Amino acid sequence: MKKTSTKNELVITRRFDAPRKLVWEAWTNPEKVKQWWGPKGFNCSHAKIDLRKGGSYVSCMCSPEGQGFWSTGTYKEINAPTKLVCTDNFADPDGNIVPASYY
Repeated sequence: MKKTSTKNELVITRRFDAPRKLVWEAWTNPEKVKQWWGPKGFNCSHAKIDLRKGGSYVSCMCSPEGQGFWSTGTYKEINAPTKLVCTDNFADPDGNIVPASYY
């Protein structure tokens, strides 16, 4: 599948050697997101998901030093269990969008 991206669009496609249902839950179940979200050495201390078109998520990944990095986004398209389209932005702890320079 090849898609032409617009200037402000990032398309990520990845194949996992796992059951589709498990991968879907890893992205859509807050407790599962907490188990893996963030780079090596970080943990996810907070994950809230309103999984519906127009709904949003707010999550926080914490560095080994304890600094939280919050993010938020809005779900644009949901086609369980095959497609999940959402925005992604840096956020403050209240879920308000902030510039990357905030961190």
